[in-house]
Amino acid sequence: MISRSWTSVQSVNSRRLAIVLIWLVFLSAGLYVVVARTPVEGDLTAFLPRFGTTGGGVLLEGLQTGPASRLVLIALQGESEAVGAALSKRLADTLRANQLFLYVANGQSLLSDAERLWLVKYRYLLSPKEGADRFSAPALRAVLKRRLRELASPVSVFGKQWLPLDPTGEMRAIAEAWQGTEKAERRHGVWFSPDGKRALLLAETRAAGFDVDAQREAVEAIRHAFVAGRERLGTDADVELLISGPAVFATDAKERMQAETQLLAVIACGVVMVLISSAYRSARILLLSALPLASAVVMAVASVGLTFSSIHGITLAFGVTLVGVAIDYPIHLFSHLHRAEKVVHTLHRIWPTLGLGAVTSAIGYLGLATSDFPGLIQLGVFAVVGLLTAAVFTGWVLPALLPEYWAPGNEDHPSAVRLLSHIPTGRTMKGATIVVGLGLLAAMLTVIPPKWEEDLAALSPVPPASLALDRQLRSELGAPEVTHVIVVQDREAEGVLLAIEKLTPRLQSLVSAGLIDTFDAPTQYLPSMARQRARQKGLPQRGDLQENLLQALAGLPFKRTVFRPFLDGVEESRGLSPLGPEDLADTMLGLRMSSTLYRKDGAWIGLVLLSGVTNHKEVARWFSVQDLGAAHYVNIKVEMDRLVANYRNEALKRLAWGAGVILVVLWLGLRSPGRVFRVVLPVALAIVVDVFVLTALGKQLSLFHLVSLLLVVGIGLDYSLFFSRPDDELLIRGRTLHAVLVCAGSTVAVFGILALSEIPVLDAIGTTVAIGVAASLITASILAPDPSAVDSRTRSGWPDPSGVRAQDGMPSAPSPADDAHATPADHRLHSR
Repeated sequence: MISRSWTSVQSVNSRRLAIVLIWLVFLSAGLYVVVARTPVEGDLTAFLPRFGTTGGGVLLEGLQTGPASRLVLIALQGESEAVGAALSKRLADTLRANQLFLYVANGQSLLSDAERLWLVKYRYLLSPKEGADRFSAPALRAVLKRRLRELASPVSVFGKQWLPLDPTGEMRAIAEAWQGTEKAERRHGVWFSPDGKRALLLAETRAAGFDVDAQREAVEAIRHAFVAGRERLGTDADVELLISGPAVFATDAKERMQAETQLLAVIACGVVMVLISSAYRSARILLLSALPLASAVVMAVASVGLTFSSIHGITLAFGVTLVGVAIDYPIHLFSHLHRAEKVVHTLHRIWPTLGLGAVTSAIGYLGLATSDFPGLIQLGVFAVVGLLTAAVFTGWVLPALLPEYWAPGNEDHPSAVRLLSHIPTGRTMKGATIVVGLGLLAAMLTVIPPKWEEDLAALSPVPPASLALDRQLRSELGAPEVTHVIVVQDREAEGVLLAIEKLTPRLQSLVSAGLIDTFDAPTQYLPSMARQRARQKGLPQRGDLQENLLQALAGLPFKRTVFRPFLDGVEESRGLSPLGPEDLADTMLGLRMSSTLYRKDGAWIGLVLLSGVTNHKEVARWFSVQDLGAAHYVNIKVEMDRLVANYRNEALKRLAWGAGVILVVLWLGLRSPGRVFRVVLPVALAIVVDVFVLTALGKQLSLFHLVSLLLVVGIGLDYSLFFSRPDDELLIRGRTLHAVLVCAGSTVAVFGILALSEIPVLDAIGTTVAIGVAASLITASILAPDPSAVDSRTRSGWPDPSGVRAQDGMPSAPSPADDAHATPADHRLHSR
């Protein structure tokens, strides 16, 4: 018999060793994928929706990665204009030499000598001046007289060097057209705010604005250049660096969220450790509780890495939070353990409930994997794989890490048993709970209906002070706020430019009517080729122009030969090939124009930015009655609100389908419509309570509340499933209550800490889950079947799977028959 027992022990140990080795192999493979093949990305566009191919969709997608998202507004604030100007010039020179930036403007001339000569060459094709009559003898004579007056003025705005080449002022007309949208004042040769306290700069990065890692590098480069510039100037003046723009917002938001989540995670981990330690008084349990969660995170990250080749930082942060519920699985096992029952027997007894809870929670997260947000798809995959991994670890690996017979020191959980006896679970209390839930639902349907948050700005982690600074700097620089935009899309750049030129007179009428202050269009920098050819046709033949010039010079103090460069320039312009966007590549003009005309996915997109909109409703009405052809007017805020509302509705539909699948799985697992109803009812009431409390607190529900309610459903089903089990003793029901109390306590503590965050998204998740889990615990415990009812079934012949006999709510000692078959190790465990 001893030999047979020893062989049995060896077999058990071999099986355990094999399970642990298999787990280590899978964990090692997962760690390899995490380290070697899963880089963490920071592009925030992963958490923005796919916008489609409409005018608004194209524009919004373009704004995510286009030039508008790459602008950085810079201000040097101080009392000395001279110091600010000198620092501005040095900072601009440093940043222009940095490959992180496409261009840096501060009011100085950005054109190289070669580009300036090239611009002079094409002046007659780019100049907004049109009409052949401006080259007639009377028109030329009037222009030359004006040049004489300007040259005689002590504050001449027309340099002598330009007179022989450009007496008609084409270059000045080009400059005025380009500076039409610039509002910044020039002092000491650079841009300043009107009060002279801020030197202003505008930079455009090479990386897209939502590529947070690249933008962080660019922002740090600006800060380092500022510090180095101050040191090289050797000034003690108090100058402050101010930076704003989409790139800065994305960088600051990520850093702020990371800092807060890390701090809150440390606090939450400490609270959970204290709760588990006080609940079980076992260092072994404290260590083993972390293993399923660690395994879940590794395999979840690896699965996302294999599926998407990378993982987003937000997916990682929120994913760990979502699968944090996985710690509930080992807690359920630990609370149900008893030294008189094998660990595997305890696991077999609770596994149907535990496994069903894990599957239903995973099904709920499948809705995220079908969303229009690439980041949420990652989050759905992360959560599903993580939850299932934790459940598998608890079911197969964790028993192999425990002795065959083992339980924590306070295995009977007398305090939970006493608490259970005081929970009012009679029919009156059950009925009152249901009535209260239905009353709250009726109130939300009639009196205080929940409101949906459709303004993404309300969820922005950017502080109001930063947004106010951005608005002020944009106003001082004349940089347009990309809110009201006309978007034009065509297969060719020429088609885009032609459509904008056709629209320009109508936009001028909006300016005249006072509905907008101005507009910025790519045609201000580059006319269409058709327009350039038309201007060429308006240029006179050299002989005709020379004759008109001679008539205009009669009686004027100019030498007849001084304007030969003018005659040569007009003649040369007649034979030039019209310019296209590709001709401006890698020039400052091309870089400047790239913010309003760019190529994306095989099509050209042109943007006309409207500034100073005084009445957005009237502007929208005006555009609604216009035939814009290939152009589309887009109010960014309205378009974003519409897209968010559409996505919310789609998310609700997916969640409804997910709920239906969960009901089917529950029916297949429980095989009892009555028990399915008893399981679902507490969760439904908890969701009603959660939404009601959020509404009463003045919260407007967002997409993040929906995701959080999904987590509440998963946790609530877990609690409800365990409370609805046909437990055969009050003691075992007390163990269930102990497990649920520890799970709920840790979850409420973690998410309650998260609710303290000042970041709206973290606050939404933390508040929703903390309230929902507390409500789930209360409703599930009150609506649970009466333990006395199931005790009668035990007395009538139901087996006692735990191997203990209930007497006054306490277990009896192991029987001699049990001891006769126990191993020496078992005796040592029993005598603990």
